[in-house]
Amino acid sequence: MVSMGIPAIIAVWGIFALGFDSINWGAAIIWGIAATIIFTLVTIMGKKMGMTRMDLLDLLGSFFMPPHSKSSRQLGMAIHLMNGALLGISWAYGTVLFSVDANWLTGLAWGIILWILALLMMSTLSAVHPAIKKGHQEDPGIAATNFGKMTPVGSLIGHIIFGVVLGFLYSYIPF
Repeated sequence: MVSMGIPAIIAVWGIFALGFDSINWGAAIIWGIAATIIFTLVTIMGKKMGMTRMDLLDLLGSFFMPPHSKSSRQLGMAIHLMNGALLGISWAYGTVLFSVDANWLTGLAWGIILWILALLMMSTLSAVHPAIKKGHQEDPGIAATNFGKMTPVGSLIGHIIFGVVLGFLYSYIPF
């Protein structure tokens, strides 16, 4: 999953190059999770509005649990929240590594980068997802368009909101 590999590399690079004290870990984790919760609400809203058929939480959880089950969605939420924390840490380190301000604007840029990575991940997910391989989970297809033509647009909106929320809260409400 290269899409999570790039943020992980940024975080590890930041830790080794700059040390642990270069970012506000509490703010990065808390606001990364908060932004992920808001992102998740946007995806649920998009599904309810008919913009997409994608159930992101089930898609994540069904890597390890039976698809379309409560346990799959619960595990998917846990995975998604952990990803949000990692993405918050990666963004915070990225701002320090590249000497840019940690604010809503760099958060917005981070959201767009994450959107591109997410679409790449969705485009290749069928190669590694066990439930998709067995035909128990729908293949997202190129840019997740098998879930609906508007899925990439909804994903962009969600990722932009994620980045703006992360950047704004990190810069204005530190822990």
